[in-house]
Amino acid sequence: MSNEVELKLAVEPNFINFLHQKITGFRLLGNEKQFLGNCYYDTPEHLLAKQKMGLRVRQQNGQYTLTLKTDGEVKGGLHIRPEYNVTLPNAEPDLALLVKKCGVDVENLAQFKLQPIFSTDFERQSWLIECGTHTVIEIAFDLGQIKANDKQVPISEVEFELKSGNISDLLDFVAGLELEGNVRLSGASKAKRGYALVYAQQPVEVTHWLEKWREFLQVEQSTHNPIDKLSALFQLEQALIDETFAIESSYFNVDFLRTVERIGVFFNLYHYYIDQTALLETIFNQRQSKCLSEVNANVLVELLESNNELFVQIREIIRFHSETKNNQIALEKLKQVLQTGQYVKRMINLISLTLEH
Repeated sequence: MSNEVELKLAVEPNFINFLHQKITGFRLLGNEKQFLGNCYYDTPEHLLAKQKMGLRVRQQNGQYTLTLKTDGEVKGGLHIRPEYNVTLPNAEPDLALLVKKCGVDVENLAQFKLQPIFSTDFERQSWLIECGTHTVIEIAFDLGQIKANDKQVPISEVEFELKSGNISDLLDFVAGLELEGNVRLSGASKAKRGYALVYAQQPVEVTHWLEKWREFLQVEQSTHNPIDKLSALFQLEQALIDETFAIESSYFNVDFLRTVERIGVFFNLYHYYIDQTALLETIFNQRQSKCLSEVNANVLVELLESNNELFVQIREIIRFHSETKNNQIALEKLKQVLQTGQYVKRMINLISLTLEH
């Protein structure tokens, strides 16, 4: 078993041109282009998904690998997940071999009756680069499709995987890329998006964010650890962003109040961040004094500035929506705010403050 540590960004297909420009400044250890075919399996009852696991068979260069990804930690677009891998002689998933070779301790795993659930097929261009002493990062740009039954959605994302070094090195590297527009951190793995496509024919289940907010306030009141408070707030924010992009825009466009509520949740979020300046200052000072992590000295200033700027931007969107009653354009304006390089850097700064070492 090994821990996979990667930062995932949802990007436009032309993002690869940006990558070509940026990696020229680093020592290139290797690069390749290949097609990856992946079939995900589960039981008819989706028992693995219910345990937050993903099981796939990957075909790569004529070889087959069975991978089980278990429940891990996702902070925004930073994914830290234990995974088990075993080489297969063919495309059939062999759970008994996985248990034997890797010692997976999932109860009765070898007895699961599996069936194909969805596939993720994509072309991957990857670069292995050295970006500091003992720091090696693999950059993988994936372009393809997720398919389930007769439905499909595009894959256009880039993963920055830490091969050696510290997580702070990975965060600093991505934060320093000076990212441009139409880019955002993604907390949704390909497997999660695949299952969402499987369930796509079911009625839309939109989170009741007022209830989620109340749950967060209970966490805030019950813990005295500032990092736990900020982590809960940050996780709420990333979940809200992922859902906003996952749901079809038409769901909001046809209903004025739905759009009001969605924009209003972000308004309350940024207003709360501004009110919690002291919380951010406390965590930053703790990091600096106790050396819990290598937090850049500009992180706090950048966070405070971005929180204020976001509050102003969201307030302007509310004014526009109130005057025009145009749900579609108001939601587009909101999404534009959420997928900028500046927003990505803000989220990376939040990750750096909430990482436990």
